[in-house]
Amino acid sequence: MALNARVGSAELEYLAEALAPPCQIGDFVLEGLISRTTTALVFVARGGVFGAQEGVLKLTGPAYAPLLERELLLLTRCRDAELAGVVRPVRDELEWLDLDERHPESVAALLLPFLSGGDLVQWIGAHVSRPGQLGARPALEIGQEVGTVLRSMLRLPRPLVHGDVKPQNVLLPTPDAAAETLTIIDLDAASELEPIPADGPPLARGVIQSLVSDVNGFGELLFMLATGREPPSEGEPTPGTGNTAFDDLVVKCMTADVDRHAYSCLGDEALWRDFGYAVTVERARQQRPPLSDLLHSRPFLAIVGIVLLCLLVLAMTSKMTTGG
Repeated sequence: MALNARVGSAELEYLAEALAPPCQIGDFVLEGLISRTTTALVFVARGGVFGAQEGVLKLTGPAYAPLLERELLLLTRCRDAELAGVVRPVRDELEWLDLDERHPESVAALLLPFLSGGDLVQWIGAHVSRPGQLGARPALEIGQEVGTVLRSMLRLPRPLVHGDVKPQNVLLPTPDAAAETLTIIDLDAASELEPIPADGPPLARGVIQSLVSDVNGFGELLFMLATGREPPSEGEPTPGTGNTAFDDLVVKCMTADVDRHAYSCLGDEALWRDFGYAVTVERARQQRPPLSDLLHSRPFLAIVGIVLLCLLVLAMTSKMTTGG
């Protein structure tokens, strides 16, 4: 797909200056800018097909419109395959909107639902403010859901690699939603692969790189969910959660590369065996009472009392024997 990045960037810069919320474009009222990527602007909007409800408009100019159209095609394929956990477009076609009288039909729009629960960066910020680090448990719970969606994408008739796995691209529908309702967004960097036969020839290096990149992103996501902080830029990225099985899994994911990939992709059974073991270890850790609770428990205090009584009796017996 041949794109003119210079023209596309200039168009996007013009749109960013022209569309300062609140403002109107076509039948839509833009209420706020959610984010700006290298190829699009993402707004909260009302009106048009959204009516009085909030929706999302992902806007770009003609130069980058083919990228938006490709993303829409991939989203509709996920929807048609009934793949849960990937955002579903509101319309199956891009909508072209008039920016102003001088530039009719110059803005391409991808229409998406508005997910009010925010992304995982916001979730981490809301929970890490509590005392102590988050730990392996929430990372495993959320990681299980994210991993299930990404594995399902790899099982499509034409396997799909997300290409940009990170907390910002995982959203919750409402602020109090459970982890199993999370939604993955932004397929603009996704790679669509040819079906991979089990006994086929070795994969091209570029294909391996795209698969391993998702493994790296998944590891970084687990690290951030467990620690509440960005992975280190140097050294081994050990989360230090106390669950060594989980910590080893994160390190293997984050340090995988094309020539030395511990896991070949997010569909690798070895990865999910290790993930399952980390879950088992974490459950055992959660069931084990903290040392402080053990020290103050009645059985422990009773044992201490019996031991002290025995020592007192021995001391008294020894003194009486010596004195006699």
